[in-house]
Amino acid sequence: MDLGTTKEKENKLLKRKEVTGSLAFTGATPSNAQLQEALAKKYNSAADAIEVKHIYGKFGETTANFEAYVYESKEQHDKIEPKKKEKKQGEQAAPAAK
Repeated sequence: MDLGTTKEKENKLLKRKEVTGSLAFTGATPSNAQLQEALAKKYNSAADAIEVKHIYGKFGETTANFEAYVYESKEQHDKIEPKKKEKKQGEQAAPAAK
């Protein structure tokens, strides 16, 4: 996966870098976790301090654009980003309507 950044904005108030860029790949579009790892290597940051907002790919192409936030620390990431809901232990998907 080749990673290139097109725009990088420093947001001092939220202590993060707002990054947009493009990536070239072979096969399937990379997942958010794969993009997090690649950005962590590029910015010398922890993968859990990076939030991938969007990966914009087109059908049949091997390029995509992305938007991500690189926070200074995991604590800052957890403070700013909204919490994701966790499923309860016994909860299952709703059955399909007949």
